Amino acid sequence: MDPEEYSDLIADLTPDLHIETTPVRSAVGRTTATAITAPRSVPHFAASAMDGFALDGEGLNAARNGERIRVIGDTPAGHGAVVLQPGCAVRVMTGAPVPTDAEAVVPVEFTDASQTGPAPEAIRIASLPDSVPPEWNIRPIGEDMKAGDIVLPAGERITAAGVGVLAMLGITEIESPRIPRIGLIVTGDEIQGTDQASETGTEAAAASIFNSNLPMLAAAVRGLGAEPIEATSSDDADELLSVLTTMQAEADLVVTTGGISAGAFEVVRQALETDYSTFRRLDMRPGSPQGFGRFGTLPLIHLPGTPQGAFVGFHLFVGSLLAGQTLGQRWRKGILAGPDLRQHRNAVTCRPGTFTASGEILAADRAKMPSYASADVIIRIPRGSASPQGSGELSTGAVIDYLEC
Repeated sequence: MDPEEYSDLIADLTPDLHIETTPVRSAVGRTTATAITAPRSVPHFAASAMDGFALDGEGLNAARNGERIRVIGDTPAGHGAVVLQPGCAVRVMTGAPVPTDAEAVVPVEFTDASQTGPAPEAIRIASLPDSVPPEWNIRPIGEDMKAGDIVLPAGERITAAGVGVLAMLGITEIESPRIPRIGLIVTGDEIQGTDQASETGTEAAAASIFNSNLPMLAAAVRGLGAEPIEATSSDDADELLSVLTTMQAEADLVVTTGGISAGAFEVVRQALETDYSTFRRLDMRPGSPQGFGRFGTLPLIHLPGTPQGAFVGFHLFVGSLLAGQTLGQRWRKGILAGPDLRQHRNAVTCRPGTFTASGEILAADRAKMPSYASADVIIRIPRGSASPQGSGELSTGAVIDYLEC
Protein backbone atom coordinates (compact mmCIF):
# COMPACT_ATOMS: atom_id res chain seq x y z
CA MET A 1 0.00 0.00 0.00
CA ASP A 2 1.39 3.40 -1.01
CA PRO A 3 1.30 6.26 1.51
CA GLU A 4 -1.42 8.05 -0.48
CA GLU A 5 -3.72 5.02 -0.27
CA TYR A 6 -3.08 4.80 3.46
CA SER A 7 -3.89 8.49 3.88
CA ASP A 8 -7.21 7.91 2.13
CA LEU A 9 -7.87 4.97 4.45
CA ILE A 10 -7.41 6.98 7.65
CA ALA A 11 -9.10 10.20 6.49
CA ASP A 12 -12.12 9.70 8.75
CA LEU A 13 -9.85 10.06 11.82
CA THR A 14 -9.75 13.83 11.32
CA PRO A 15 -10.60 15.40 14.71
CA ASP A 16 -14.15 16.76 14.97
CA LEU A 17 -13.69 20.20 16.49
CA HIS A 18 -16.49 22.52 17.59
CA ILE A 19 -16.58 26.10 16.37
CA GLU A 20 -15.76 28.96 18.72
CA THR A 21 -15.50 32.73 18.52
CA THR A 22 -11.91 33.95 18.37
CA PRO A 23 -10.61 37.54 18.73
CA VAL A 24 -8.83 38.57 15.54
CA ARG A 25 -5.84 39.84 17.55
CA SER A 26 -5.11 36.27 18.71
CA ALA A 27 -6.19 34.46 15.53
CA VAL A 28 -2.76 33.80 13.98
CA GLY A 29 -2.51 30.08 13.26
CA ARG A 30 -6.25 29.55 13.57
CA THR A 31 -8.40 28.33 10.68
CA THR A 32 -11.46 30.06 9.32
CA ALA A 33 -14.66 28.07 9.87
CA THR A 34 -16.48 29.77 6.97
CA ALA A 35 -15.54 32.10 4.16
CA ILE A 36 -15.07 35.67 5.40
CA THR A 37 -16.45 38.41 3.14
CA ALA A 38 -15.64 42.09 3.26
CA PRO A 39 -18.42 44.01 5.04
CA ARG A 40 -17.19 47.26 3.47
CA SER A 41 -14.93 48.45 0.70
CA VAL A 42 -11.32 49.43 1.35
CA PRO A 43 -10.81 52.27 0.91
CA HIS A 44 -14.46 53.15 1.49
CA PHE A 45 -13.94 56.64 0.11
CA ALA A 46 -11.83 58.01 -2.75
CA ALA A 47 -8.47 58.59 -1.09
CA SER A 48 -5.34 60.44 -2.05
CA ALA A 49 -2.35 58.25 -2.90
CA MET A 50 0.06 61.18 -2.49
CA ASP A 51 0.68 64.34 -0.49
CA GLY A 52 -0.44 66.97 -2.96
CA PHE A 53 -3.26 69.10 -4.31
CA ALA A 54 -6.62 67.92 -5.64
CA LEU A 55 -7.78 69.72 -8.80
CA ASP A 56 -10.72 69.44 -11.16
CA GLY A 57 -10.47 69.66 -14.96
CA GLU A 58 -10.73 73.44 -14.99
CA GLY A 59 -7.91 73.72 -12.48
CA LEU A 60 -5.68 71.34 -14.48
CA ASN A 61 -6.20 73.40 -17.66
CA ALA A 62 -5.37 76.60 -15.80
CA ALA A 63 -2.21 74.97 -14.41
CA ARG A 64 -1.07 74.03 -17.92
CA ASN A 65 -1.42 77.68 -18.88
CA GLY A 66 0.95 78.64 -16.07
CA GLU A 67 -1.77 80.27 -13.94
CA ARG A 68 -1.61 80.29 -10.18
CA ILE A 69 -4.29 78.11 -8.59
CA ARG A 70 -6.10 79.32 -5.50
CA VAL A 71 -6.00 76.84 -2.57
CA ILE A 72 -9.33 76.82 -0.73
CA GLY A 73 -8.91 74.01 1.78
CA ASP A 74 -6.61 71.60 3.58
CA THR A 75 -7.48 67.97 4.34
CA PRO A 76 -5.21 65.88 6.60
CA ALA A 77 -5.80 62.13 6.78
CA GLY A 78 -8.71 61.32 9.06
CA HIS A 79 -10.59 64.55 8.31
CA GLY A 80 -13.65 65.06 6.12
CA ALA A 81 -13.37 66.09 2.50
CA VAL A 82 -13.50 69.78 1.54
CA VAL A 83 -15.86 70.86 -1.24
CA LEU A 84 -13.80 71.74 -4.30
CA GLN A 85 -14.75 74.92 -6.16
CA PRO A 86 -14.22 74.97 -9.95
CA GLY A 87 -10.71 75.95 -10.98
CA CYS A 88 -9.36 75.80 -7.41
CA ALA A 89 -7.25 73.34 -5.40
CA VAL A 90 -7.50 71.56 -2.07
CA ARG A 91 -4.36 70.34 -0.31
CA VAL A 92 -4.75 66.64 0.61
CA MET A 93 -2.46 64.34 2.52
CA THR A 94 -1.83 60.67 1.73
CA GLY A 95 -4.90 58.66 2.79
CA ALA A 96 -7.14 61.71 3.09
CA PRO A 97 -10.49 61.85 1.29
CA VAL A 98 -10.40 63.54 -2.10
CA PRO A 99 -13.12 66.05 -3.04
CA THR A 100 -15.90 64.55 -5.14
CA ASP A 101 -15.23 66.64 -8.26
CA ALA A 102 -11.44 66.19 -8.24
CA GLU A 103 -9.94 64.65 -11.38
CA ALA A 104 -6.37 64.31 -10.10
CA VAL A 105 -4.05 64.83 -7.17
CA VAL A 106 -0.92 66.68 -8.25
CA PRO A 107 2.06 65.69 -6.05
CA VAL A 108 3.41 68.53 -3.94
CA GLU A 109 6.81 68.02 -5.58
CA PHE A 110 5.29 69.21 -8.90
CA THR A 111 4.34 72.56 -7.33
CA ASP A 112 6.07 75.56 -5.81
CA ALA A 113 4.50 74.83 -2.40
CA SER A 114 6.49 73.86 0.66
CA GLN A 115 6.15 70.18 1.62
CA THR A 116 5.60 71.16 5.28
CA GLY A 117 3.84 73.89 7.17
CA PRO A 118 0.41 75.44 6.55
CA ALA A 119 -1.31 75.22 3.20
CA PRO A 120 -0.38 78.08 0.82
CA GLU A 121 -2.95 80.56 -0.46
CA ALA A 122 -2.11 79.61 -4.06
CA ILE A 123 0.18 77.30 -5.99
CA ARG A 124 1.81 77.23 -9.37
CA ILE A 125 2.37 73.82 -10.95
CA ALA A 126 5.73 73.62 -12.67
CA SER A 127 4.90 70.71 -14.98
CA LEU A 128 2.21 68.16 -15.69
CA PRO A 129 2.25 65.01 -17.81
CA ASP A 130 1.09 65.63 -21.38
CA SER A 131 -1.90 63.46 -20.62
CA VAL A 132 -3.00 63.22 -17.02
CA PRO A 133 -4.47 59.73 -16.45
CA PRO A 134 -8.04 59.58 -15.13
CA GLU A 135 -8.09 59.77 -11.32
CA TRP A 136 -4.33 60.35 -11.27
CA ASN A 137 -3.03 59.58 -7.73
CA ILE A 138 -6.57 58.94 -6.50
CA ARG A 139 -7.31 55.56 -4.95
CA PRO A 140 -10.86 54.61 -5.95
CA ILE A 141 -13.39 53.11 -3.57
CA GLY A 142 -12.72 49.37 -3.22
CA GLU A 143 -9.24 49.44 -4.77
CA ASP A 144 -7.97 46.94 -2.16
CA MET A 145 -11.23 45.12 -1.36
CA LYS A 146 -14.82 45.59 -2.43
CA ALA A 147 -17.78 44.98 -0.13
CA GLY A 148 -18.85 41.36 -0.58
CA ASP A 149 -15.42 40.11 -1.76
CA ILE A 150 -14.25 36.86 -0.18
CA VAL A 151 -11.08 37.90 1.63
CA LEU A 152 -10.38 34.60 3.42
CA PRO A 153 -11.89 31.33 2.16
CA ALA A 154 -13.21 28.67 4.51
CA GLY A 155 -10.44 26.49 5.92
CA GLU A 156 -7.75 29.15 5.42
CA ARG A 157 -5.01 29.31 8.04
CA ILE A 158 -4.75 32.87 9.29
CA THR A 159 -1.37 34.59 9.02
CA ALA A 160 -0.19 37.93 10.40
CA ALA A 161 -1.15 39.51 7.07
CA GLY A 162 -4.57 37.89 7.39
CA VAL A 163 -5.01 39.55 10.77
CA GLY A 164 -4.12 42.83 9.10
CA VAL A 165 -6.72 42.31 6.36
CA LEU A 166 -9.44 41.57 8.92
CA ALA A 167 -8.45 44.61 10.97
CA MET A 168 -8.60 46.81 7.85
CA LEU A 169 -12.22 45.75 7.50
CA GLY A 170 -13.07 46.48 11.12
CA ILE A 171 -13.60 42.78 11.88
CA THR A 172 -12.70 42.06 15.50
CA GLU A 173 -13.88 38.43 15.88
CA ILE A 174 -14.10 35.37 13.65
CA GLU A 175 -15.57 31.89 13.89
CA SER A 176 -12.84 29.26 14.03
CA PRO A 177 -12.57 25.57 14.88
CA ARG A 178 -11.14 25.06 18.36
CA ILE A 179 -7.39 24.51 18.43
CA PRO A 180 -6.90 20.73 18.24
CA ARG A 181 -5.24 19.02 21.20
CA ILE A 182 -2.91 16.25 20.05
CA GLY A 183 -1.87 13.60 22.54
CA LEU A 184 1.67 12.32 22.04
CA ILE A 185 2.72 9.06 23.66
CA VAL A 186 6.29 7.88 23.21
CA THR A 187 6.67 4.24 24.20
CA GLY A 188 9.59 2.03 25.19
CA ASP A 189 11.56 0.97 28.26
CA GLU A 190 14.68 2.28 26.55
CA ILE A 191 13.49 5.91 26.50
CA GLN A 192 14.89 8.35 29.02
CA GLY A 193 14.37 12.09 29.35
CA THR A 194 17.21 14.56 29.16
CA ASP A 195 16.70 15.26 32.88
CA GLN A 196 17.84 11.69 33.50
CA ALA A 197 21.12 12.14 31.66
CA SER A 198 24.46 11.43 33.20
CA GLU A 199 26.53 14.20 34.71
CA THR A 200 28.10 15.00 31.33
CA GLY A 201 24.67 15.90 30.02
CA THR A 202 25.56 14.44 26.64
CA GLU A 203 25.46 10.67 27.03
CA ALA A 204 22.41 8.50 27.62
CA ALA A 205 22.64 5.93 30.37
CA ALA A 206 23.72 2.43 29.38
CA ALA A 207 21.09 0.62 27.27
CA SER A 208 18.93 3.76 27.09
CA ILE A 209 18.40 6.47 24.50
CA PHE A 210 17.33 10.07 24.86
CA ASN A 211 13.67 10.79 24.22
CA SER A 212 13.95 12.81 21.01
CA ASN A 213 10.56 11.90 19.55
CA LEU A 214 8.52 13.66 22.20
CA PRO A 215 10.07 17.15 21.93
CA MET A 216 10.36 16.79 18.16
CA LEU A 217 6.69 15.90 17.63
CA ALA A 218 5.52 18.42 20.22
CA ALA A 219 7.32 21.11 18.22
CA ALA A 220 5.79 19.78 14.99
CA VAL A 221 2.31 19.87 16.55
CA ARG A 222 2.79 23.50 17.59
CA GLY A 223 4.09 24.28 14.12
CA LEU A 224 0.76 23.14 12.70
CA GLY A 225 -1.18 25.37 15.06
CA ALA A 226 -2.23 22.61 17.47
CA GLU A 227 -1.60 22.02 21.17
CA PRO A 228 0.48 18.99 22.25
CA ILE A 229 -0.30 16.88 25.31
CA GLU A 230 2.90 14.98 26.13
CA ALA A 231 3.20 11.55 27.75
CA THR A 232 5.42 8.47 27.80
CA SER A 233 4.77 4.80 28.47
CA SER A 234 6.98 1.84 29.23
CA ASP A 235 6.59 -1.48 27.45
CA ASP A 236 3.85 -2.42 29.89
CA ALA A 237 0.47 -2.76 28.15
CA ASP A 238 -1.53 -1.80 31.24
CA GLU A 239 0.44 1.41 31.59
CA LEU A 240 -0.21 2.32 27.95
CA LEU A 241 -3.93 1.66 28.34
CA SER A 242 -3.96 3.81 31.47
CA VAL A 243 -2.29 6.70 29.62
CA LEU A 244 -4.82 6.37 26.79
CA THR A 245 -7.69 6.39 29.27
CA THR A 246 -6.38 9.68 30.68
CA MET A 247 -6.00 11.07 27.16
CA GLN A 248 -9.67 10.37 26.38
CA ALA A 249 -10.72 13.33 28.50
CA GLU A 250 -8.11 15.69 27.06
CA ALA A 251 -7.14 14.94 23.46
CA ASP A 252 -8.82 15.15 20.06
CA LEU A 253 -6.31 12.78 18.47
CA VAL A 254 -3.53 10.62 19.93
CA VAL A 255 -0.26 9.85 18.17
CA THR A 256 1.96 7.07 19.51
CA THR A 257 5.51 6.26 18.49
CA GLY A 258 7.22 2.90 18.74
CA GLY A 259 5.94 -0.55 19.60
CA ILE A 260 4.27 -1.41 16.27
CA SER A 261 6.71 -3.74 14.51
CA ALA A 262 6.86 -7.54 14.72
CA GLY A 263 9.17 -7.94 17.73
CA ALA A 264 8.44 -9.54 21.10
CA PHE A 265 8.02 -6.26 23.00
CA GLU A 266 5.79 -4.23 20.67
CA VAL A 267 3.59 -2.73 23.38
CA VAL A 268 1.30 -0.64 21.17
CA ARG A 269 0.52 -3.56 18.92
CA GLN A 270 0.09 -6.01 21.78
CA ALA A 271 -2.20 -3.71 23.77
CA LEU A 272 -4.38 -2.42 20.92
CA GLU A 273 -4.39 -4.75 17.92
CA THR A 274 -7.24 -7.00 18.97
CA ASP A 275 -9.81 -4.44 20.07
CA TYR A 276 -8.75 -0.98 18.96
CA SER A 277 -6.22 -0.64 16.15
CA THR A 278 -5.14 -1.98 12.79
CA PHE A 279 -1.50 -2.18 11.73
CA ARG A 280 -0.01 -2.18 8.23
CA ARG A 281 3.34 -2.24 6.54
CA LEU A 282 3.34 0.42 3.86
CA ASP A 283 5.43 0.47 0.72
CA MET A 284 7.40 3.48 1.91
CA ARG A 285 10.80 4.28 3.37
CA PRO A 286 11.38 5.38 6.08
CA GLY A 287 8.38 4.56 8.24
CA SER A 288 6.97 1.38 6.73
CA PRO A 289 5.20 0.21 9.96
CA GLN A 290 2.06 2.27 10.56
CA GLY A 291 -1.19 1.86 12.47
CA PHE A 292 -4.51 3.53 13.14
CA GLY A 293 -7.64 2.99 15.19
CA ARG A 294 -9.93 4.36 17.88
CA PHE A 295 -9.81 4.04 21.64
CA GLY A 296 -13.52 4.42 22.21
CA THR A 297 -14.20 7.53 20.14
CA LEU A 298 -10.63 8.84 20.44
CA PRO A 299 -8.80 8.64 17.06
CA LEU A 300 -5.38 6.96 17.15
CA ILE A 301 -2.40 7.18 14.80
CA HIS A 302 0.55 4.87 15.42
CA LEU A 303 3.98 5.86 14.06
CA PRO A 304 7.24 3.92 14.14
CA GLY A 305 9.74 4.66 16.89
CA THR A 306 12.70 5.66 14.72
CA PRO A 307 13.01 9.45 14.68
CA GLN A 308 13.13 9.57 10.86
CA GLY A 309 10.07 7.33 10.56
CA ALA A 310 8.16 9.27 13.21
CA PHE A 311 9.03 12.63 11.63
CA VAL A 312 8.07 11.61 8.10
CA GLY A 313 4.95 9.76 9.21
CA PHE A 314 3.80 12.72 11.26
CA HIS A 315 4.08 15.18 8.38
CA LEU A 316 2.53 12.80 5.83
CA PHE A 317 -0.36 11.41 7.86
CA VAL A 318 -1.01 13.49 10.97
CA GLY A 319 -0.37 16.67 8.98
CA SER A 320 -2.97 15.55 6.44
CA LEU A 321 -5.58 14.96 9.15
CA LEU A 322 -4.96 18.37 10.70
CA ALA A 323 -5.11 20.03 7.28
CA GLY A 324 -8.38 18.27 6.46
CA GLN A 325 -6.88 16.96 3.21
CA THR A 326 -5.56 13.64 2.02
CA LEU A 327 -1.88 13.25 1.28
CA GLY A 328 -2.57 13.02 -2.46
CA GLN A 329 -4.12 16.49 -2.32
CA ARG A 330 -1.19 17.99 -0.42
CA TRP A 331 1.82 17.11 -2.58
CA ARG A 332 3.22 20.14 -4.42
CA LYS A 333 5.30 20.24 -7.59
CA GLY A 334 8.89 21.40 -7.78
CA ILE A 335 12.06 21.06 -9.85
CA LEU A 336 14.91 18.85 -8.63
CA ALA A 337 18.16 20.82 -8.51
CA GLY A 338 20.13 17.63 -7.91
CA PRO A 339 21.66 15.26 -7.19
CA ASP A 340 20.00 12.46 -9.17
CA LEU A 341 17.80 10.33 -6.89
CA ARG A 342 17.73 6.58 -7.14
CA GLN A 343 14.28 4.99 -6.95
CA HIS A 344 13.58 1.94 -4.82
CA ARG A 345 11.88 -0.75 -6.84
CA ASN A 346 9.49 -1.77 -4.04
CA ALA A 347 8.70 1.40 -2.13
CA VAL A 348 8.03 5.11 -2.23
CA THR A 349 11.05 6.82 -0.66
CA CYS A 350 11.14 10.10 1.24
CA ARG A 351 14.22 12.32 1.25
CA PRO A 352 14.83 15.69 2.93
CA GLY A 353 15.50 18.66 0.69
CA THR A 354 16.10 22.40 0.76
CA PHE A 355 15.04 25.25 -1.51
CA THR A 356 17.73 26.87 -3.61
CA ALA A 357 17.87 30.63 -4.15
CA SER A 358 16.03 30.10 -7.47
CA GLY A 359 13.25 28.04 -5.85
CA GLU A 360 14.38 24.62 -7.03
CA ILE A 361 14.83 21.76 -4.56
CA LEU A 362 18.22 20.37 -3.59
CA ALA A 363 18.03 16.85 -2.19
CA ALA A 364 20.10 15.92 0.85
CA ASP A 365 22.72 13.24 0.40
CA ARG A 366 21.26 11.19 3.26
CA ALA A 367 17.88 10.69 4.91
CA LYS A 368 19.18 10.91 8.49
CA MET A 369 17.83 13.24 11.17
CA PRO A 370 20.66 15.80 10.86
CA SER A 371 19.60 16.25 7.22
CA TYR A 372 15.95 16.67 8.21
CA ALA A 373 17.05 19.26 10.78
CA SER A 374 18.03 21.67 8.00
CA ALA A 375 15.35 20.58 5.50
CA ASP A 376 12.59 22.74 4.04
CA VAL A 377 10.74 19.87 2.39
CA ILE A 378 10.16 16.13 2.22
CA ILE A 379 10.74 14.87 -1.32
CA ARG A 380 8.61 12.01 -2.64
CA ILE A 381 10.65 9.55 -4.73
CA PRO A 382 8.20 7.21 -6.48
CA ARG A 383 8.89 3.51 -6.67
CA GLY A 384 10.81 2.43 -9.72
CA SER A 385 10.79 -0.60 -11.91
CA ALA A 386 10.18 -4.01 -10.34
CA SER A 387 12.98 -5.52 -12.42
CA PRO A 388 15.90 -7.09 -10.55
CA GLN A 389 18.38 -4.83 -12.34
CA GLY A 390 17.41 -1.73 -10.43
CA SER A 391 14.73 0.83 -10.22
CA GLY A 392 15.61 3.94 -12.19
CA GLU A 393 16.41 7.49 -11.20
CA LEU A 394 14.91 10.93 -10.88
CA SER A 395 17.35 13.08 -12.80
CA THR A 396 18.32 16.66 -12.11
CA GLY A 397 15.71 18.92 -13.66
CA ALA A 398 12.88 16.44 -13.14
CA VAL A 399 9.52 17.53 -11.77
CA ILE A 400 9.12 16.11 -8.27
CA ASP A 401 6.48 15.99 -5.55
CA TYR A 402 7.31 17.57 -2.22
CA LEU A 403 5.74 18.54 1.07
CA GLU A 404 6.96 21.41 3.22
CA CYS A 405 8.11 20.37 6.69
